[in-house]
Amino acid sequence: MALADVAIRALQPRDRVYKCADARGLYLEVHPSGSKLWRYKYRHLGKEKRIALGRYPDVGLGDARRKCDEARLMVADGVDPGAERRRSKLVARYQAANTFGDVAREYIDKMVNEGRATAITRKANWLLEQLEPISLADS
Repeated sequence: MALADVAIRALQPRDRVYKCADARGLYLEVHPSGSKLWRYKYRHLGKEKRIALGRYPDVGLGDARRKCDEARLMVADGVDPGAERRRSKLVARYQAANTFGDVAREYIDKMVNEGRATAITRKANWLLEQLEPISLADS
């Protein structure tokens, strides 16, 4: 039976975590602390899996259903939504941390640790400072 927003607000915490099902794998987990978490349960390659869709009330009933539908479409296409989320987070973190400036600073730190001459590391730091104002919009 589908949940209604009024019923969700009325859910009270219990001694243990419990679930309230909505439809087609979407459910709300109610924790003893009173927090409520939307989850979607699905099967991928014969294994039962679940993915968190957000905390209630930050993610409302309509948003949770929309996110659930998106995840359901991914499963229908043979894609594991949980693995895809982890992959996209990893790619974003890698891209953010792999800027030229970060790599250059890492290289300069390595030169210092290897005991390179002070003049060389000073020149490298100076060059890096000269390059910092250049952005992608300038190129």
